[in-house]
Amino acid sequence: MTNLKREGKKKYLLTLLIVLLFALAVGYAAFTDALTITGTANARGSFDIEFTSASVVSAVGVDTANTDAVISNDKNTLTVTCKDLGYPGAGAEYQAVITNVGTVPAVVKSVVPTNITGNGNAIVISGLDAITASHPVLQPNGTCTINFTVQWDPNVNTLDTSKAGEGGSTADCSFSLVINYEQSTTAFTGTTNHVDANNTI
Repeated sequence: MTNLKREGKKKYLLTLLIVLLFALAVGYAAFTDALTITGTANARGSFDIEFTSASVVSAVGVDTANTDAVISNDKNTLTVTCKDLGYPGAGAEYQAVITNVGTVPAVVKSVVPTNITGNGNAIVISGLDAITASHPVLQPNGTCTINFTVQWDPNVNTLDTSKAGEGGSTADCSFSLVINYEQSTTAFTGTTNHVDANNTI
């Protein structure tokens, strides 16, 4: 009786195994049929935007020898210094070039000042919001040039002397600029049509 039960179990397991193998074969055939693709899809690429050039365009009423714009070694940060602004209205204009050094088109979303030090109540940074408004798409090797200014606000005559330059008689300012960007997702817009060259019988 025990042998018969064992034989029955073996036959049952063998039948179950055959059914499972058959189901797997049918499923695999359906799966491979559904995934038949011709052509090649390529998702390779690099995604990188950097500061590639920076300079002081002009300056009035500042220590020009120590007023500068320096690109970091990794080219991701621009350190801006405006030294010893001597009076309300004194300031400097800077220019920076941003380049897409990757292979993927990208959108520059903003250029943001961080780590601002100096006389905060008197210093005005202008011009960085222009790039935010336009959101330029940079193709690979494409560039974007921004001009911005750092100025002692002409309407502020009193300095916060705890943050001013030596002796509390001048204003200093330094900060870092970083680029916020994202991949361009411009949709493809193609046209479709059908033309019969000759429909005569």
